[in-house]
Order: sequence, then C-alpha cells, then structure tokens
Amino acid sequence: MTTYAIALKQAAAELLAPAAFLAEVKGYNRDSARAFLRSHPGFLGKNLQIEDARELAAAAGRAGFETILVPETEIQAPPHSLEPDLVEPKSGGFSARAAGAINFISYDSITVFSAAAFDAPAIADTIPALEPGLFERIARLAGAPIPPAPAAAKETYFRADIIAGEEKLRLLLKPENLDFSPLGPGRSHSSLENFRTLLDILSAPAFKAAKNNFLRAFIARQPLANLKVASPEAAEAELSRLLLLTTKRAE
Repeated sequence: MTTYAIALKQAAAELLAPAAFLAEVKGYNRDSARAFLRSHPGFLGKNLQIEDARELAAAAGRAGFETILVPETEIQAPPHSLEPDLVEPKSGGFSARAAGAINFISYDSITVFSAAAFDAPAIADTIPALEPGLFERIARLAGAPIPPAPAAAKETYFRADIIAGEEKLRLLLKPENLDFSPLGPGRSHSSLENFRTLLDILSAPAFKAAKNNFLRAFIARQPLANLKVASPEAAEAELSRLLLLTTKRAE
C-alpha cells in the first residue's frame, strides 16, 4: 500500500520552526517533536496514509507552512557520493579531486547545495580513547566488578553535499578530508574556518541551486545548536527533500 510524506516546500526552511505545530496536531511533546524534525529535516510527516497526509497538509497550510504531499516512492535516495580531498575554485566553477580523478563542476550546473552538522561519538584513534574497554577486559579476567562504562565522548561533525548536472554528480565534502591549500593567503589554521570560507566561495555563484538553511547560517556564523540534525542519515534525508524540490521545480 502506498504511503505518503509531507515535505516543506521552502528549500531553506528552518529546522525546528514546525515543532510547536507538530506538538499541537500530532500529539508530540516538545522534545519528541524536535527529535522528529532533527531525524527527518524538512518533513512534517512520513509514511502516512493518504487521508492522514491530506489532513496534516491542510493543517500545515493553515499554520503558515507551505508543503508538498508526495508518495514515498517519489522521494529519491541521494546518488552515490564522491568524497574529494581537494577542491579548487576556478573561473565559472571549481575542480574537485576524488580518488585521483578530477571533475570540473560549473556553478550553473549545481542543482542542490546543502550543509549539515550532527553530534556523534568521537572516533577512538588513540590509546586513551580505548582505555575504558581495556579496563573492562582486565576486570573480567581478574574477576573484579566491572567498572561503570563512562559516557562516550561526542564530537560535532560537519559536511556539505553538492549535486550537479543531469547525471546528478554528487560531491560529499568533509573538512577533515580536505586540503585547503587552494585558499592561498585566505587559509586559516582552523579546518572549520577554512571549510566555511570554501563553502562561501562555492555557494555564492550557484544561483540555481536549492540551498538549505544550515548552509546559510553556517556561512553567516550564526548559532548552530538548534540547526544540527540527528545523524548522517538525517542529513541524507534532507538531501532527498532538496532533490524532490528540484524535481518538482523542473516539472
């Protein structure tokens, strides 16, 4: 049986703006409404029966949220991504080196440009980071009580996605993977600041692209705590919504 989704029509919709509306019409509390929106950025409902979807869309319209009602089957998974290690701005576009190959992307060809951040456990790449598990194994071997596991430390991870051309070439940019030397004298000691500078350079001339709100806020150095999504999968979901908007725009 076909199910339906309700997507916000504005590409740069604010992530948590519909939280109070959802809490009122869907029976969420404040936290669960925000959790839904962080997990499904830009969607007010997912996997709904048609009558429920129509009712939610009508209520959203009365509350001032312009939406699109679509079958779930029309929501595309984002295309497979290339992860460049070097991006170099050029006249009319930029080149991106991924897996040793270089692609040139014209600014006019970019249809989707989004950015996101999410909190996730830090990757354990040092001996101190591995110590909690080591201590637990030692305690078991010694027959001693297992010490309580400490809460996993979390880091904020940033990313940006660019989709371009009829072939939907997708670039996934991560600051920790990029060589920022093409920024020249404008390069900072901070990879995050370099990432911000690069996204500003690349997104400004991409006039035709559907851009999300996080991209704008990140470049403008606005507070980001309320704009973080729940996970990498949530960032992919927002990318799917932007692809949907560009498809509807082209029809």
